[in-house]
Amino acid sequence: SFGSSSSSRGGLSAHTRAAMTFSADALIVPCCIVGILFACYQFTLIRQVKVGDGSMAGKDSLEAQETPEGRIVGIYIRIMEGAMTFLREEYTICAVFCVFFGLTIMGLVSWGTHSTKQGVATAVAFWIGASTSMLCGFLGMMIATYSNARTTLSAVKKEDGYTKAFNVAFRGGSVMGYLLCSLGVLVLWTLLTVYK
Repeated sequence: SFGSSSSSRGGLSAHTRAAMTFSADALIVPCCIVGILFACYQFTLIRQVKVGDGSMAGKDSLEAQETPEGRIVGIYIRIMEGAMTFLREEYTICAVFCVFFGLTIMGLVSWGTHSTKQGVATAVAFWIGASTSMLCGFLGMMIATYSNARTTLSAVKKEDGYTKAFNVAFRGGSVMGYLLCSLGVLVLWTLLTVYK
């Protein structure tokens, strides 16, 4: 009787487990959505700081001027082009590596578990995780480059320059943090839900 009573206390019924799963889902998904929406809202605030008038002619004319604003525009364009080139080359190499490493994982897991389904599921999880990581890296690089130029332009202003620059920099960091964490957790939750 002692064993049966302890097992009834220690083991959870299917109904209890389902309720706990539902409550976790009801907490995770809304938090991820709120995080993504908050990041988008912060990004709209950062976009209010203009770098030139947005046109190529306006950027060329600003870049030709020997002013802080003109130099910032030129540096911003070059850093953005360099970041895109770097990410393109890096992700080309990463994609090739991930394909072959995922196939290796699939083969080893299938061989170790004697289950092709388990091997394919593990490889797909690896590829989804790698793709999510690459997407987060791309978004992080773009957000950082985008907000850094606007932080510098805000700091140039004589009135409340440091305050505005701090706000832009803080919002840039919050966009990166909230967006990347929310996106990563949402993809992980989706993967676990499908695999369950």
